[in-house]
Amino acid sequence: MTIVIHPEDLSEDAAFAVPVREALHSDPEIGLHLPKTEARILAALKALKIDDVHTNIGGGAVSGIVAILRGTKPGRTIALRADTDALPIEEKTGKDYASRTPGRMHACGHDGHTAALLTVLSYLSRHRDFAGTLIAVFQPGEEGFAGSRYMIEDGLVEKFGIEEFYALHGDASVDLGKVAFFPGYAMANADAFEIVFEGKGGHGSKPQLTHDPVVAASEAVLALQTIVSRNVNPDDAAVVSVCSIEAGTREGTSVIPQSATLRGTVRTYEKDVQDLIELRMHEIANGIAVMFGMNPTVTYNRLYPALYNDPERTAEARSLAETALGKENVIDFHRIPGGEDFAFMLQKRPGCIFRLGIRDRDHQSPVHTDTFDFNDEAIETGAAVLLTVALNRMAENN
Repeated sequence: MTIVIHPEDLSEDAAFAVPVREALHSDPEIGLHLPKTEARILAALKALKIDDVHTNIGGGAVSGIVAILRGTKPGRTIALRADTDALPIEEKTGKDYASRTPGRMHACGHDGHTAALLTVLSYLSRHRDFAGTLIAVFQPGEEGFAGSRYMIEDGLVEKFGIEEFYALHGDASVDLGKVAFFPGYAMANADAFEIVFEGKGGHGSKPQLTHDPVVAASEAVLALQTIVSRNVNPDDAAVVSVCSIEAGTREGTSVIPQSATLRGTVRTYEKDVQDLIELRMHEIANGIAVMFGMNPTVTYNRLYPALYNDPERTAEARSLAETALGKENVIDFHRIPGGEDFAFMLQKRPGCIFRLGIRDRDHQSPVHTDTFDFNDEAIETGAAVLLTVALNRMAENN
């Protein structure tokens, strides 16, 4: 028998979580060590009388928190994850609870993700008659710090016996009240590269006496674009973007510099495409360096793996979402070239992440912009789907 939780069942629980979100929003923290964020989450867990709470999951000063709720009946162990960190952006929302810290804001909705997970815990703390064990994972450092990887490497899965992972992400491209699913590779490998051309500097009026790294770097910018257009199969998706060129000085208008540096990002979904691009990047840089008589240094960092939504788990989660929200409120989504470190968790155990619609008249700004704010009215919808999925997955085979 399917267990169904509807958004309207969670009004009391969301009312508990919203003030926590506003407090987190007004006092954002960046990175892996989030002491004030951690303290507020721990205070909320204490208020919910959740006694089995573990901190510093991730090692060292990593503010990873795990809260455990056990049902009254045996069952499976399912994890729900919320990220908790903010971004280095100056907030311009004008909200009463806007960031009080200059240059920092919750511009990706992690405060809302945390509120949705607290809503889940609030409901389950009042309704303990369920099967299985729920693991609530509050993860710092999603925004470029790979907090998920630190928690995984610290034994998150093994310590707590996690069998599946689920999460949500607020999305202003999806209407409020709806959720969206995409099976398979849903978000991209997020890689960063740096290419340094070490040449021979000199006077700009005598280029024949130099090995000009600026010309070499300029050649490389164009040549790198041929990787996608001429090497990658047109059926595969890939992006190679040079986002920074660094050479010389503002004042040195007659000085050919000693070196030039390119930095950028690569986005792919399949590993063979990722491998091909890294190989071709080395080949192109080396070839251009030989052509201009200089030495290149290529650094290629694989930051976040592609996020893979297990097709079977995604199909079941989608079906359960339809029971909670109605079929008309569950839609198909598309692949996103952005990175998401929840991918590290999904590498260890199957599961999925879904998009939670937050768009209405007052919430249309995309994430990572200075006017973005999570929509509190979406909390009950997101929590209802998380609860319905978790309760049924925990009770499977019972």
